Amino acid sequence: MSYYYRGNLAMELEQQSRSVTKTTKRTVRIKPTIPTGEKLLYLLFISLTVVGLGLVGVRYSQISQLNYEIQSTKHENRVTAEKNATLKLQIEQMTNRDRLQKEAEKQGMVYNPAAVHTIGKPDVQASSLPQTQIKKP
Repeated sequence: MSYYYRGNLAMELEQQSRSVTKTTKRTVRIKPTIPTGEKLLYLLFISLTVVGLGLVGVRYSQISQLNYEIQSTKHENRVTAEKNATLKLQIEQMTNRDRLQKEAEKQGMVYNPAAVHTIGKPDVQASSLPQTQIKKP
């Protein structure tokens, strides 16, 4: 007869509904995957890495600031050198003997060759004087 019951689907449904499932409660302890000491070691390593990267960033910004100051100082030096060159050219133009003599004549001064005293070589002639005014001793 057991052969007959196995083949009948209605009997199989009855047998499944009559079976009582037994549930048992178990307490499962889950151990932490990483021990506390190892977690602290990782935390220390990560914090040291972050601090190191922060220091590198700060030093990089300081170096960038110093490079900017160097470039601005070089630019200021270049501008100052150009101004000095133009001022030296102006000094040379202002101290030119011909220009000084023309300015003196405009202001009413008269050239007196007898009042000129030369020290050193007496053969030196002023280029701004006409040849007729120069007296040789």
